[in-house]
Amino acid sequence: MPIPAPLGSHPAWFYQRMIVASSNGILVTDPHQPDNPIVYANPAFEAHSGYAYDEVVGRNCRFLQGDDTNQPGLDQLRACIADQRPCTTTLRNYRKDGTMMWVRMHIFPLHDELGRLMNFAGFLQDVTDAIEGQRAAEQARQRLSTVLESIADGCFSLDREWRFTYINARGAAWLERRAHDLIGKRIWDEFPEAIGSDFHLAYRRAVASREFTSVESYYAPLGIWLEARAYPTQEGLSVFFADITMRKEAEAKLIHLATHDSLTGLHNRFSCMRALDAALTRSVDNGARVGVLFIDLDRFKEVNDAYGHQAGDTALQEIGRRLSTFSAAGTTVTRISGDEFVIVLESTDAGAARMLAESVLPRLAKPIVVGGHQVMVGASIGVAIGSGDEVTPDELLNNADAAMYEAKANGRHTCSVFSETGTRLLKQRLQLRQEVFNALDLGQFVLYYQPQINAVNGAVVGAEALLRWNHPRLGILGPQTFLAMLEDSPAINLVGAWVCEEACRQAREWEDLGFRLQMAMNVSPRQLTDESLPAMMKEVVERYGLHPECIKLEVTESMLMQDIDKAAQVLHMLKLEGFRIALDDFGTGYSNLSYLRQFPITAIKIDRSFVQEIEQDRRCLDIVNGVIAFAKSLKLAVICEGIETEGQRSAICSTGCDVLQGFLIGKPMAEADFRKLLLAQSAARQQADPGCRQAGKDAAG
Repeated sequence: MPIPAPLGSHPAWFYQRMIVASSNGILVTDPHQPDNPIVYANPAFEAHSGYAYDEVVGRNCRFLQGDDTNQPGLDQLRACIADQRPCTTTLRNYRKDGTMMWVRMHIFPLHDELGRLMNFAGFLQDVTDAIEGQRAAEQARQRLSTVLESIADGCFSLDREWRFTYINARGAAWLERRAHDLIGKRIWDEFPEAIGSDFHLAYRRAVASREFTSVESYYAPLGIWLEARAYPTQEGLSVFFADITMRKEAEAKLIHLATHDSLTGLHNRFSCMRALDAALTRSVDNGARVGVLFIDLDRFKEVNDAYGHQAGDTALQEIGRRLSTFSAAGTTVTRISGDEFVIVLESTDAGAARMLAESVLPRLAKPIVVGGHQVMVGASIGVAIGSGDEVTPDELLNNADAAMYEAKANGRHTCSVFSETGTRLLKQRLQLRQEVFNALDLGQFVLYYQPQINAVNGAVVGAEALLRWNHPRLGILGPQTFLAMLEDSPAINLVGAWVCEEACRQAREWEDLGFRLQMAMNVSPRQLTDESLPAMMKEVVERYGLHPECIKLEVTESMLMQDIDKAAQVLHMLKLEGFRIALDDFGTGYSNLSYLRQFPITAIKIDRSFVQEIEQDRRCLDIVNGVIAFAKSLKLAVICEGIETEGQRSAICSTGCDVLQGFLIGKPMAEADFRKLLLAQSAARQQADPGCRQAGKDAAG
């Protein structure tokens, strides 16, 4: 290509100065001399190589490679020189001090006007930083690839056009593709069935917002559950995904176990109240009525007493099977306790509900074969009707309960709709509601104590303080009679403070007798959101000289759900003060195992519903084993409540449970009786809970 006229008109010194000023090294050789020696080197070459001009001129360029002569680019370079044609290659050259540098070299022949070869010229650019940077980046990519190929998750990267730029082997295997078949392909072209899915929406949301996004969803084409975590990058998107099918199946089983009765397979009390609450809420909008059938078996206790618990369980299973035939859309059949069943009806009226009850009665009256014997059980049914703007779920259930007792009073094996008699019972409850608010001032509340024993040696290590109302007319009343009345008012905090005071006073009295026990007390939902609770608890235990670790506060899963943030704040404050926190009735509520990490739980109490069926249903024992193993991995203590038989005790002891509680161990009892129980134990068997004992040592020290 000829030099343009404006440039060609410059004198020779102009081009010489350009060569001298160039930042690239420039060499000129003379092919007419032996060994094609260098005849010129510009200052930039001297600066880059460290060689002076006089050290270079007269030498062949090969000295720059030293002993590093096995370079592919050298063969290419020699061929171009031999053919008198231009050549561009990259070589490893060595500076005068012996250090290596990467040089990008462009050589070309110089001809005169007649086309005769005069010289060879070479432009040398130091590209060491670029080459080393590329190598470092490649090494980093290789290390990253090694890591990504070894992780348990699948992962892939997409560019801004949604094309695959990388996918690891595990991810490709899960997607049932080969990695090299996906590279460069658009994800939505390869997986069109994913368009519109949760994954499609999540990936687009991550790219649009430039924020991390995660999603869990069932991917039907593969028949698995996937969890995907999408991270926006400068190049596009990186996604990590895992097959969570097993976890989802385990969660589904836990949810089923938490919402269903393990013996009959029917919905349990939790499901009953949830269905009732949802139905009443909908009734406010649609104007429909909600019905409740409260079913209580008439002669179940006789079957149990005559033929044993196994026969009783067989009878309950058959009753559950018969009742399940009434399940339909808008109809929920539940077992809420031992021999009590509830049917929740949506969009009904008193006539339809009574008609259903009258259909249930003869079905339950048919004989049941247990242990080769035919037994007659039968039932009494209470019916109540209401809507969400008239009654709460508890009130409607209580109305049906009252109607059921009226049916029993009418001779059993009949049904009754909530009426004046039920109203009178309701009025009695309203009277109790008025009286209960004065019970604290009148000194009518007392604490009963249920013993908790070491599962290994049977020593009493703790007591659960249980509130009772010593009613002047009705005698000792359990909390199920009055506690719900207090829960909706600030009075529950005053009662809770009294329970704390009295339980700590009693713990101090037992400790003075030589019995250091862990005192467990229940916390109400309202207390759990009261920020003054930790300070109040601290003041009381300090006043009685107790160590906080000897006080265990029990909360339920449903309480935590009412105000998660506030509950977590209060519980963390209590934990900082040294109090222990137990998750009560574990397995009956939401059963989300993540709560055990989210809240400062130190112990869990496995609900009695798992224990009751543990001798008959192997699954219950498997569940308890799994829960205990999980709890132990989190260094949580485990208490099993509801131990009523030696078989249950033996089965639970085999699981590694720490503490046992239940009627077999001891029923809730007055303080005087509990003291007798303690004194009956020999001094050699006195043993405090390990954490409480250590706390005592620390406090003493």
